[in-house]
Amino acid sequence: MFTLLIFVLIAITLILLSLFVDGLMRLHKQEKDAEKNMVRDGMEGYLDRTFGFGLVKIFKSVLDADGNEGYLVYLPKNEWFKSPKYNWYEVFATKNGYQHTEIER
Repeated sequence: MFTLLIFVLIAITLILLSLFVDGLMRLHKQEKDAEKNMVRDGMEGYLDRTFGFGLVKIFKSVLDADGNEGYLVYLPKNEWFKSPKYNWYEVFATKNGYQHTEIER
């Protein structure tokens, strides 16, 4: 009788634990979807639209001779079992919006 009670309690515990983990996974997925659907303005919005959400890292902000603010950004490319390679870009504001140029190393 005691063994049957322990078996039932273990089964109920496993079912409740699986429901809890499933709820956590759904909540995590909803938060990631909400983060991807977030629209940003300005330089960050341009970087998101051009390179993908959160893929580009801003390295340094730069002021040019006219006083316009620009950014030096890098895009890491990861390959299997290799160290990441970085593509560097200069992103700057123009009258029509933003533009970027790749920096040759």
